[in-house]
Amino acid sequence: MMRYCLPGSVPGWTCFLVFGLLAGPLLANSPAQAQDRGAPRFGPPVPGDTAGAGTKEAGRLWSLIAPPRDRFSARYDVAPDSAWTARLRRGLLRLPGCTAALVSAEGLALTTANCVRQHLDGRPEGPVVAEQPSDERRLPGLHADRLLGVTDVTAAVQAAQNDTTNADAVRRVEQRLQAEAEANRHVTVGGTAGGPPYTAYTYRRHTDVRLAFLPERAVSAFGGVGAAMTYPRHVLNVAVLRIYTDEGTPASPRHFFEPAAQGVRPGAPVFAAGRAPRTHRAKSAEQLSARRDVELAARRDRLQVRVRALRAHLDTTAASPEDRAELRDAARALKRTRARLQALQNDYVQSRLQRRDDRLRQALRRDPALQRRYGGLLDSVAALQDARRQQASAYRAFGRGEHGSATYRRLLAVRPADADRSPASAPADGASRRPSAVEKALLAHRLGALRQHLRPDTAAVRRVFQGRTPAQLATALVDTSALARPSATATGPAAPAVPPADPAAPLVSIVREQAAAFRDDWRALSRADSALTRRLAQARRAARTAPVHSGGRAALRLTDGRVKGYPYNGTVAPPFATFFGLYEQSHAFGGNAPWALPERWHDAANRLDRSRPLTVAASTDGAVSNDGAPLLTPSLKLVGVATGPNIQGVAGTYLFLPERMRTVGVVVHGLRQALATVYEAEGLVDELFGRPSARPSTSRR
Repeated sequence: MMRYCLPGSVPGWTCFLVFGLLAGPLLANSPAQAQDRGAPRFGPPVPGDTAGAGTKEAGRLWSLIAPPRDRFSARYDVAPDSAWTARLRRGLLRLPGCTAALVSAEGLALTTANCVRQHLDGRPEGPVVAEQPSDERRLPGLHADRLLGVTDVTAAVQAAQNDTTNADAVRRVEQRLQAEAEANRHVTVGGTAGGPPYTAYTYRRHTDVRLAFLPERAVSAFGGVGAAMTYPRHVLNVAVLRIYTDEGTPASPRHFFEPAAQGVRPGAPVFAAGRAPRTHRAKSAEQLSARRDVELAARRDRLQVRVRALRAHLDTTAASPEDRAELRDAARALKRTRARLQALQNDYVQSRLQRRDDRLRQALRRDPALQRRYGGLLDSVAALQDARRQQASAYRAFGRGEHGSATYRRLLAVRPADADRSPASAPADGASRRPSAVEKALLAHRLGALRQHLRPDTAAVRRVFQGRTPAQLATALVDTSALARPSATATGPAAPAVPPADPAAPLVSIVREQAAAFRDDWRALSRADSALTRRLAQARRAARTAPVHSGGRAALRLTDGRVKGYPYNGTVAPPFATFFGLYEQSHAFGGNAPWALPERWHDAANRLDRSRPLTVAASTDGAVSNDGAPLLTPSLKLVGVATGPNIQGVAGTYLFLPERMRTVGVVVHGLRQALATVYEAEGLVDELFGRPSARPSTSRR
């Protein structure tokens, strides 16, 4: 029935409304608010942060071209003119998935250790300290984009929209500008809330990036996954890079961020700028509830299986360092997913999301023109979410398999083969190297979801499982099926296939058509949902109920806030965490991993001023100020490097709660003390914190 309910026509939307009536019981069974002690604390409200507190939960994502001057002037006594914004833009670097900040006239840049370590072969545990530039370590997999200019291309995009879609128009303009750009320039075009104005960002790409300093993993990830995304956090999660030109000489930027002479104080204003990944803040409460019930819950369950299986495998003699790294990644992903799921289960968060939608409805009713254009939009969105919930069982059986079984992903892509055809498999992927026991556990989980989905058809269940449990079938497939050994890949245009004698053949014959039908239906629903989300963002912007900046396409954005603690666990988190806390935690946990400190840190303990701040909490919007974004004073002096959110801030992709969500960063003067006292890197200290070097008269562009 679903394939006849495609969006884009009146009958289609009527069908979605019918599905909405059928899905009502599902809403009544939505998960209750999490109550366990590990749940992030999003409510109840505290003074000054009520559910009717206005539109501030939409966030603080500002344009780097035209930041809100009135806001900044009133709050921080700073008027960002063109020179201010130019300095800010030119000091930023865009890394793959991260941000960095230029901090010296000789091309030094600061970012997080997390952003760098993944580009090092083998993910080394030890430190990297370059005593001089010749000792710096090349990072061939890492590049840095430096923003050179911004151009308004709204007219060009709108002209291209005459005969194409909005997304295609943006892509066409971007491709034309890229073709016209100089060598080693990269152009991206993006809009705001899915619409105008459209801006072209021109970057210079530096492919020669070298590592000057990286602390031990034991310090940059102190406390391990258990301490990740929490606060107070005691880590030196920072790295120092040097950017080189194509000629092999250090870049000599005119604009960079010098460290602030004094440490930042509690309550002081702070700005952050960097990459703004796409968020879900334009979406309605119904959209986010459906995401919680269908996608996030399924992802959590897959990750729980993966983490349990990897932990069991690490207790065996076959475990490898790669398996331990995979467990760290999976455990972090699970912690993040649980936090986001718990946020969307929280009554206070739900009330904020509902009130945001209510404000939009009221604003549309007050404006007849907007009501004609966007009236009924939220109802259409809600009807579509009911249709998505109807697909929940099929999603668990046939949906996206990230963090799941590689064998099952290949199984869904194959077809039966003739008896005289030799077995062929899907192309190899990284997950195929996963330990057999882990793959069996992940496959059994997906087969359990498949059995649950097929259960109304008992004949299909009997044919697929033949009296075996999901675990028994998973063992048979991993041990004997060609799909579990993807070393030989299909050649030519033919799709991968399995022969009739393969133990996966009965499974393929039953699920392939159902899986294909689900993918078609889910793809149609997702396209419709994306189109409605773009219209919803435009409606919020037109009604001025929320300053929606959806981000995406590696856009650079600016955010503002203050150095500030927040209420948690019945008390208040301090705005700073000090070196004292680092040593105290190590001692409290008996010096055992992951709370163990390297020997050099113990040797330097008495020489360190342990009362100095190591990390800071700021009320900047984490949708921007994470993963290496610089933390700056109003005069654009560097005070820290953003490393990630607190546990509440993990849910910042849905809304912004300024009284609870915080960006955690390494304090730049804490970095100075560590470099000088623990690592004795005097050359880096002099370049970073000594007298400002003479700036070149011209910038290397």
